[in-house]
Parts: sequence; structure tokens; C-alpha cells
Amino acid sequence: MDISFLIPTKNRPNDLDLNLNSINKLNIINIDYEIIVLDDGSSVNYNKIISKYKFVKYYKNKCSIGISKARNKLAYLAKGKYLIFIDDDVTLDKDINLDVLSQLFETDNKLGLIAFNITALFGSDVYSEQCKSNSPSNVQKEIKQIPFKKYQLFFSSILSENVNYVSYFIGAAFACKKSIFDKRITFDELFFWGNEELDFSYNLIKNEYKLMFHPAFKANHYPGRSVIDKNDKKINSLNLFISNRILTAYKFLPFINAFLYITIWTTYYLILSIFKLRFGDWIFGVKMGIRKINLSNRYPLSKKNMAYLKKNFGRIYY
Repeated sequence: MDISFLIPTKNRPNDLDLNLNSINKLNIINIDYEIIVLDDGSSVNYNKIISKYKFVKYYKNKCSIGISKARNKLAYLAKGKYLIFIDDDVTLDKDINLDVLSQLFETDNKLGLIAFNITALFGSDVYSEQCKSNSPSNVQKEIKQIPFKKYQLFFSSILSENVNYVSYFIGAAFACKKSIFDKRITFDELFFWGNEELDFSYNLIKNEYKLMFHPAFKANHYPGRSVIDKNDKKINSLNLFISNRILTAYKFLPFINAFLYITIWTTYYLILSIFKLRFGDWIFGVKMGIRKINLSNRYPLSKKNMAYLKKNFGRIYY
């Protein structure tokens, strides 16, 4: 099989409907493909949506296992040589050329992942209007979600228009080789949600794979309600980001870089938590990060790996 489309979802059946519809509009007549949806313990029913797409393989977890474990499970279930991961609140551009994607992987055995050109569209009625017209409307805010820092784009706006090797990716839409997972290069399941893409990127680079940003692989992202369980009074996006940034730096960055990375980010979140009156979340996040460190091991990037980061827009200090 050529390609597996892999979609994790939770409590967003209407979003998934648009997602699947966008895949259905791709030029995939001559491609051997499959679409796998993994429902991560939703409390809402997906039967109506899944019944519309007879070709979709649908699996459901009894309880939520988090995005990292869900992506690993999807990769395990997949039969395709190449995997395209898409979040349920993402739609793919109908002009994406999957033959080009396959050729890129075929011609470079060290190319491990392709980051998509993602545009996040924010607006109260964007998604509901697209259901009717299949084109975004009432967009209040538009943000590029691509693997470059803001200052890099400010000084070189054409970065978003050219093919570039990069050092990380945005998890909303990306493609990678199935063989990566067969070699046990997987998402770290200590990352329930947040920062798992950067950790996975470092893991790829550690294993001497390259990542590429390709502007032709376009996707729209409609960030909606969070999939984090609101019934859990302790876990939230703030303390998860704090703990996950601590863990990422500990695992992969050389000592000086790790120290600076952790100092910068914990200080940033400390200031944010004070302004938002959420100092308790900051304390909990730091403690959770330390607990995760105790469950993990260090795999510092080599000088060669760090050189790759410096050359290809990597996150070294922050």
C-alpha cells in the first residue's frame, strides 16, 4: 500500500466530517491508500459521520490515551509505505500532489518527514460556514503554522514560499515514512499533549534523518475546543507545556542549551502564570516536568546533530 491517512479525533465529529471530505477531493485515483480514524475515547457518537464514508477504518479507545500514544497506535495500524497524519480539525488542499510527496521520500532515504504548509484560521463561524460553502468565511484571524520563528520570517518572508530543510514541524498535518516507526522511532508517550512534535523532531535528527518544509502541501487548520479532559482539575495546557518543555530539553539538548532552554521557558511561564493568577499551575507544571525526567533518559544530540539544527532553523535555546 502506498499511503495511509491517519486521523486522531476526540469529541469533534463535525470537524472530522470536513476533514474526510477534503481527503475525498484529492486526486488519489491511481494511489493505493487507506484512511484510518482513531477515536481517542470520545463521549459523543461518531456513527452518523463514519457511515457516510464507507472506506474509512474506524477504531475507538475505551479511554483517552493522549495524542502521542494515539499517533503511535495509528502508525502501528497503518499499512502504507508513507503516513500522512492529519488532526481532525484540519482540511487538506485539493491540489496536493501525492506523487510528488512519494517521489521526495523515494529519492532521499534520509528524508524522514515532510512538514506541511499550514494556515490556522480563527473565527467564531469559520467552520460552520465552511460546511455550507466549502470555503472559509468570516475569518477573524489567520496565522501561518510553519516551522520557522517569527523573526526569521520577518527578515526573510520568502521562507514560507520555498522548499527548505527544517528542524521541527507542526503536528496538525505532516507526512513521514512508516519505516521510521518500524525502527522504534516513535512519539514519546510521556507527552500526553503539547510539544510532542519538537521531541519527535529531535528524535529524528538524533537518528540522522532530515525534515523538510514544502509549501505546496497546503492545509487549513481550524483550531477549536481543546481535547484535554475538562474533568481533570489539575491537568491543563499551561502545566502540560511547562512539564513537556522541561522534558524535551532534558532528553535531547546538551547541558548548556538545556539549562538555557529550561530557564527561558520556565521564566516565561512564571510571568504568564502570575499575570493570569495561575501560579499553582506553574508549580504543578514544574513538578510534573521533574517527575517525567525521572521516568526518562538523556539522549543528547551530537555536535553533528546540533550543526543540523543551527543550519536548518532549529530551536536551540528556546
